Amino acid sequence: CMIRVGIVGAAGYTAGELIRILVSHPCVELRYLQSGSHRGEPVGWVHRDLIYTDLRFSDLDVMDIDVLF
Repeated sequence: CMIRVGIVGAAGYTAGELIRILVSHPCVELRYLQSGSHRGEPVGWVHRDLIYTDLRFSDLDVMDIDVLF
């Protein structure tokens, strides 16, 4: 039951809360965390409490996800 998720504007406050909820969900794979101003940077640089993850901001590819936030 893997759901592939993309988040647009992932550097924002609301997206940060969503990432915190979904990062440890057993049925969610965070595929894309889009941010135009932080592309390529670690997510933990913006959302300091996610510094332990290896997530990075990227471009978005809506062809490879099940849900887009």
